Amino acid sequence: MKNPCHLATLLICLQTVLLKVPALAMEVTQPIKIIAERHNATLKCMYNTTGDGEAKIFRVTVYRSKEEKNTEVCAASFNNSMEPFEKRDVLHCLGQPRRNSISIKFIGMNTSHSDWYFCKVEKMYPLPYTTATGNGTWIFIKPDVEVKKRCPQVTEATLIILALASLFLLYSVVVTYLHWSVGATVCIFGMKEAVDMKCELIHNSYEPATATWTGQRWETGPRQDVEKQPRGTKQ
Repeated sequence: MKNPCHLATLLICLQTVLLKVPALAMEVTQPIKIIAERHNATLKCMYNTTGDGEAKIFRVTVYRSKEEKNTEVCAASFNNSMEPFEKRDVLHCLGQPRRNSISIKFIGMNTSHSDWYFCKVEKMYPLPYTTATGNGTWIFIKPDVEVKKRCPQVTEATLIILALASLFLLYSVVVTYLHWSVGATVCIFGMKEAVDMKCELIHNSYEPATATWTGQRWETGPRQDVEKQPRGTKQ
């Protein structure tokens, strides 16, 4: 009878110990949707572990579309020192671990990268190993939109300056035109007087003459040192 009693006592002790040990579990949560405007999107994965004390080494993996090996876009291991990491796998990603969460920033995304992304967190050490995957986040990358530059508004001061500039320009054109017309007229009259004087000298070539400028016009007259001779007479 002693053996059955010892066996019963042992089972009761084991049951008591097992009841005091909390169940091992991990949970991962992530946002439902992210809308990115500048080609960069930040995915925040939150996790917590229960029943196995403080974890020291983790591994995070982000999958695109579904949780399969060939759909990994970013994967890295980190510890409780919370040091950031950078990976250039399928996508360029920067990771910043924090207590019970990790933020992963994707750089250089475009509209073709809009899809579902699943965050998987694994507790690697200490044992036992536990893991969990979030329900997924829809990341939408907005297309580029060209921003048209607006024309500067025309103020009253600008209109006044333009009007004054136009008046000064018109005044300059009118003055230049009048000055050119008067100068051309004076030049023409001066040339005409010179031509008439030359014609008169040629016509009266038998009678030597002189030309004198009076300050306003040319005047012709006989020379003072030559005696007048009748026409047709030769010296």
